[in-house]
Amino acid sequence: MTALLRKVLSPVVELRENEVATSVMMFAYSFLVMTAYTTLKPVTRSKFIADLGADNLPLVQFAFGLVVGFVMQAYSTGFNKLPKRWALPITLVGLGGIQVAFWFWFLTGSDWASTGFYFFGLILGILVISQFWTLANIIYDPRQAKRIFGFIGGGSSLGGIAGSSLTIFATKVGTSNLLLVSASIMVLCAVLVVAILRIEKPDLRVSLAGTEEEGVGGAEAIRLLKNSRHLQTIAMIIGFAAVGAAIIEQQLNMATAASKGAGNTDSITAFLGTVQLYTSVIGFVIQVWLTSKIQRYLGIGFALMILPFSLGGTGTLMLLNGLLWAPALARVMDTSLRYTVDKTTREILFLPLPDAVKQRAKPFIDVTVDRFSKGIGALLVLVLINKTWGFHFTWQQLSWASLCVTALWIFAAMRARREYRAVFRKSLDHQQVQPESLRLNEADLTTIETLVEEQGHQNPRHVIYAIDMLESLGKPQLISPLLLSHDAPDVRARALGTVERATPEIQER
Repeated sequence: MTALLRKVLSPVVELRENEVATSVMMFAYSFLVMTAYTTLKPVTRSKFIADLGADNLPLVQFAFGLVVGFVMQAYSTGFNKLPKRWALPITLVGLGGIQVAFWFWFLTGSDWASTGFYFFGLILGILVISQFWTLANIIYDPRQAKRIFGFIGGGSSLGGIAGSSLTIFATKVGTSNLLLVSASIMVLCAVLVVAILRIEKPDLRVSLAGTEEEGVGGAEAIRLLKNSRHLQTIAMIIGFAAVGAAIIEQQLNMATAASKGAGNTDSITAFLGTVQLYTSVIGFVIQVWLTSKIQRYLGIGFALMILPFSLGGTGTLMLLNGLLWAPALARVMDTSLRYTVDKTTREILFLPLPDAVKQRAKPFIDVTVDRFSKGIGALLVLVLINKTWGFHFTWQQLSWASLCVTALWIFAAMRARREYRAVFRKSLDHQQVQPESLRLNEADLTTIETLVEEQGHQNPRHVIYAIDMLESLGKPQLISPLLLSHDAPDVRARALGTVERATPEIQER
């Protein structure tokens, strides 16, 4: 059976014999946990809109931004008190049980149930994804990760499609009953995790809480940001992406409530699920077929501009068109691009930083800056749409805010492109990046071009470093055959070693 699975999967992923069972189960885990979450996500919004109105969503999102750090800290403390081998399965079963409890609470008709469930959905989105990748990083070493992470991560994309497809049936099965479906899937995830841990027996001294709260404290993070223009620029880009997404999400929520009727819960769920389905399908296509090509052939500068131009373009469209499909299109474009091309590009921006700085600053920027920016976005939207003390903007008029964010974002993207080139050149001079720490998705056009040029450097140490980097990025075919005749013996030996490990096609060059 193992040999058959390995053969079937060989066009997709290269697996060793002892990796097949675990990798298939990890793929199934990522598929199921994302199915459960995406089944739930439209429900959190439709229930809130039906009971409390779309205009109040930004207030809850802002409040969540204020308390989420405390909630996640409490969760992490409780998680770490559970038996290590059973902590993650117990958590997954517990999350399913909470959904069943909400199902009963919704039967009472309480508006507080909708508020609490919206909070729960936001927390669930943080937990299930980070827990999965924390487990994956414990099970697989860096070399395995380069081969296998793309495969097991693909399960999440397919799970997004499956979960979104289920929500379309809300008008037939009822919105609340989708909670029971999601809860059942969570229990299946727990069974899979038990099987994975039994096979792999990983070192569980590292917590599986997966809250992404590691990194430096606030004061140290501020100091790192203050001393690095490059980190400042990355933080600005992440911030503008979060604010832009908050505006578009609110536009979709308000437009859906106006079009479907604020109290028509099942219809709102089905529509938001349909939007999410298109987002998942298009995002999967972009990730599989376009992201790497954009990075490889057009470079980081072009990739950085895609999402802000999308925000500006759809914002202009919504100013001109008041139909529901306009904010739906904006949401599909924003989400599908943000979690594919834009996310990969942001990861590349961290590449030239010294590993010590990256490990300390990246969690703060990825998590804290993103959450803070989402809170700012929610507060901005709240001020713009509030009918009592705000500007009373309609969902169409919110596009003016999108256009302002677009202009600032484009400026930051242009600055990021310049900073990246300068910092990457500096990192090559000081050899600050460890080649073995690189991932294949960091091989963009700008990076590769610079490394190819580096092979002509007068210092043999620079040439060898460029070879190491190209190999780690999966680009050995770009290592020049002329290096076999290099004046420096160390360079010739290193180039020869590359040729000996290369495929027959590369050796024939």
